[in-house]
Amino acid sequence: MYKIQTKTILFFILLFLILNSYPFFLIYTHTQTIEEYDQMLNRFFIFNDASKATNELYANMGLYLNKKQSESYDDYMDVREELLSLTSEMDKRIKNSHNKITITNYQNMIHSFIDESDDSLSTFLINDVESYSMKQREALKLLEFIQEETLDLLNNDLTEFHSFYENMKIRNQYMNYMGISLFIGTFLTGLFIAYVFSRDITNPINRLTGIAKDIAKGNLDGEELHLNRKDELGFLTETMTQMRRDLSYYVKQIKEKSEQEKLLKEMELKSLQNQINPHFLFNALNTIARTAYLDGSQHISNLITALSKMLRYNLGKLEKPVTLRDEMNNVKEYFYIQKTRFGERVHFELDLPDDCASVRLPILTVQPLVENAFIHGIESMESDGEIHVNAQRQGPYTIVQITDNGMGMDPKIVQQLKDRKEVTSISKKRDSTGLGLGNVIRRLELFYQRSDVVQIESEVGKGTTIMLKLGDEDKWEQKY
Repeated sequence: MYKIQTKTILFFILLFLILNSYPFFLIYTHTQTIEEYDQMLNRFFIFNDASKATNELYANMGLYLNKKQSESYDDYMDVREELLSLTSEMDKRIKNSHNKITITNYQNMIHSFIDESDDSLSTFLINDVESYSMKQREALKLLEFIQEETLDLLNNDLTEFHSFYENMKIRNQYMNYMGISLFIGTFLTGLFIAYVFSRDITNPINRLTGIAKDIAKGNLDGEELHLNRKDELGFLTETMTQMRRDLSYYVKQIKEKSEQEKLLKEMELKSLQNQINPHFLFNALNTIARTAYLDGSQHISNLITALSKMLRYNLGKLEKPVTLRDEMNNVKEYFYIQKTRFGERVHFELDLPDDCASVRLPILTVQPLVENAFIHGIESMESDGEIHVNAQRQGPYTIVQITDNGMGMDPKIVQQLKDRKEVTSISKKRDSTGLGLGNVIRRLELFYQRSDVVQIESEVGKGTTIMLKLGDEDKWEQKY
């Protein structure tokens, strides 16, 4: 089961070692070259600094002897410490078995120069004019010797650096040839290994790819593939074969279930269209009859027109969304019929600004909520029953509020509605279209793909407010 993994690891380890052998060797030689180069530069810098320091030491000594300035003496002591430090660095960074005698003599000359300079200052401080003048001349002679010796040492180093540079050119040329040869050898070796390795894997993978393409095209009944392998590809082949068998079976099951759901959906839509409660139609027709007796034909015509509009709207295509203006027009017809029926016992108010009218929402959304507010809120009131429906813009949303001053709802019922539970006790009463609050809430959530579409606030004895938070873009699919 781990053969492919083992072969892959070994292949990449071998290729890694071959590819990185030259860089490792190049890094090593480059490090050696840099170290030699740094040593030569350090020698140049130390000799140059030593020569410069001896000149500064003699100059500061001269300034002090001539002008007796304390600043010159301080500068002299600073340079003296620097010169001593340079001689110590020569032991660590320059001196070796080849130049030990030469560097030691050079260090001794510097120490002698420092001693003569110190003696010159000491004799000057005790006013021994002859002695300090002689010491100063001796220091000058030593300074000249040091300068000459420094030049000789630098010339020797330059000669050695020239030889080092020529050797480095030869070495670089050799490395170039070696890099080209290694590149060609590595490329050919890697190509051969990759070909053998990939051929062992890609052949069965290509066959599996063919099966996958057939499955993608919907061909689930093709020829089964069997490989006599004991590694991962053999296991994958058997798994793919079994998966195609299972897919063929499940697709058939899904098709059968889809047909059943389609039939059930059609039955549900037809049932929903037929759920206009006969009590509501009966009471509406009674109202029309009484009005015909009392008021005459014009009002009867208005009532019949309002009822026909409601019936036509309620029996429309439930799968298509409508605008908020359409919903509000349906609410107006409902208000008209109920106002005719109950007279001054109830008062309806509707406000729809123009900038909110084009918002899209599921059909039969606002009217069932208004109907619920009427039946369960204010129908039992003897007077002063009020329902207010208004819309307003709030940023990218349109807020629709249905407010009544009726009986209110029990907190348990409100919580059930917030928990998306259908409450049959408030959705299946007489004079109703049969669409419960839970049904409306769920359809709005599916339409807008949000769970914060509906908010309910209610208090027993004080009324109920339902707020709909509608979107402003027509980009939702119908999933209900």
